[in-house]
Amino acid sequence: MNTEIILLIFGAAIATYLTRFPLMIFSGRGDISKKTVKFMSFIAPAVLTSLIVPIIFIREGSVNLSLGNLYIPAALITVLAAYYSRNMLISVITGISTVGLLMLLF
Repeated sequence: MNTEIILLIFGAAIATYLTRFPLMIFSGRGDISKKTVKFMSFIAPAVLTSLIVPIIFIREGSVNLSLGNLYIPAALITVLAAYYSRNMLISVITGISTVGLLMLLF
């Protein structure tokens, strides 16, 4: 394995540990306020949205809202599947299957 990859993994592990360790120490001393818990509940959806939106809408460095962008209908179908099923596995399988099927057909 390449030394740079090992250093990158080690650095990512340290960064993850250092960002989570203080919260573990402080949360062990008492309860986390309801405002903090509510605020933290929005972090995962915000991060997921910031990762997914560019994948769906940006093609070759520019925004692509055309009908040729197969990721848009696949994303809409996946959102509907997630909303109605409330099941992560079904949502992921629906998304992957829809993208694959649309790419096969078009």
